[in-house]
Amino acid sequence: MSEISLGFPSYRVLKTRPAQTFRGRPLAVYKDVRAIRRRMVEVVRTTIGLVLLAGCLWFGSRAFTARMLYRSVSTAVDEHPSTLVDGETVAIEGTVKVKELPPLGNSLPIDEKRPVGAYVWRLTERESYQYGDESSNLITYASGVESGTFAVDDGRGEIRIDTDWVAEAHDSIDVTVVSPEWRISTPLSKLSWMSQYIQLDEHRTVIPIADMDDVFDVDAVGESLDDKYFEARAVLDGERLAVRGEVTFEQGTPVLRGSDETPLVLSDQGFDKFGSRLRRQSLKSGLISGGLAAIASLALANGLGIV
Repeated sequence: MSEISLGFPSYRVLKTRPAQTFRGRPLAVYKDVRAIRRRMVEVVRTTIGLVLLAGCLWFGSRAFTARMLYRSVSTAVDEHPSTLVDGETVAIEGTVKVKELPPLGNSLPIDEKRPVGAYVWRLTERESYQYGDESSNLITYASGVESGTFAVDDGRGEIRIDTDWVAEAHDSIDVTVVSPEWRISTPLSKLSWMSQYIQLDEHRTVIPIADMDDVFDVDAVGESLDDKYFEARAVLDGERLAVRGEVTFEQGTPVLRGSDETPLVLSDQGFDKFGSRLRRQSLKSGLISGGLAAIASLALANGLGIV
């Protein structure tokens, strides 16, 4: 600081240093931008961590359910009492006897000579379809479990099977309200089709929606339906079916149904093969859950600045 005299009252002139710059920008601005970028990176990492954590919980839940069902199915051979008691857990294996068709049961071209007792379905959109190729599925818009009235005869008598608990457990959609115009898909859309309580591999059908004008109002849909399909896996009259559930009686008739304590399980492959599949599911889902948990913890730690 110095004084300058020009014959007038003296003034003091302050000499300030020029603002520091970096790459043509004031350093303070650069620091602010860098802080914002660092914060954005942290937010992205935290978001990725939360998404991975959700996936970890999803696969962890499936691993737990598969393990629980495996244990129950592996003891099915010991749950076959000579006398049925209300509230008891029972496992049976016998021949299906269909009494009444489920909704749209007549529209499934599986076996014209054998009526359908129940089926699991889904509405999908695909680029192309190859039987058994789940990877060709692009979008699942809806799925559900439909059942008519059917029983299983194990040689000692018939026991009616009630699948309502499975449908309720997965928030199954009523097939009669499905529309080919649906365009919203969520993880819940696949729950019924992916049910771990049901193994139906013997009888499967895939029908182009364009060929189901007797079920859906195809002409009213203002778009091409060439890539949309209705798929179903069914229980047919006369086939062998393994079922485990809780016994109740309705007007003296024994009924097997599910509950939170005793889930209903059905398999057209028998309890041994069903148990093997559940064991593989438990192992696979558990490994995926563990891997996602490890990655999620690293992403969250970085995003939250813990490490």
